[in-house]
Amino acid sequence: MLRRLLPIVLLSLAALAGCAEDAAPADWMGEARAAHARADEALEREDRGAAREALEAFFEAEVPGRVAKEDARVVRQDVAFRLSRLALEAGEADAALRWADEGLNEGRGRDVFTANLLVARGRALEAKGEAVEAAAAYHDALRINDALLDALFEEDDAE
Repeated sequence: MLRRLLPIVLLSLAALAGCAEDAAPADWMGEARAAHARADEALEREDRGAAREALEAFFEAEVPGRVAKEDARVVRQDVAFRLSRLALEAGEADAALRWADEGLNEGRGRDVFTANLLVARGRALEAKGEAVEAAAAYHDALRINDALLDALFEEDDAE
């Protein structure tokens, strides 16, 4: 349940943080939430094709120019991660790798969005039998996760 709610919560936070004052970015964020909702509904019906189509349509749509670059990156990376997972679940390692790389091409941050894509990339490479490359992707994801955990512990110590 939490996994299904996480994209909605993250998209809502991003909308509040940078897009609320402008209709085009707010509409785009609403379209992202709607694409995730359509994918969730399709998955409940066990229709992976419709889930993939909903997410792909959003990913392929143009990002309005007024959407902050960082907001666009994390939203598109979240969608690419879901598409990569769907491809992996279908046994389509090449498609999973392509979606992970598409998401990473949006940019890299020291955040959960980039880490998730690196894990997805590692899983796709592992499924293709490319163990060394998979290990490198997993290592990069672990480094980001370590930094995130360190930051959390530092915040706790400061309080």
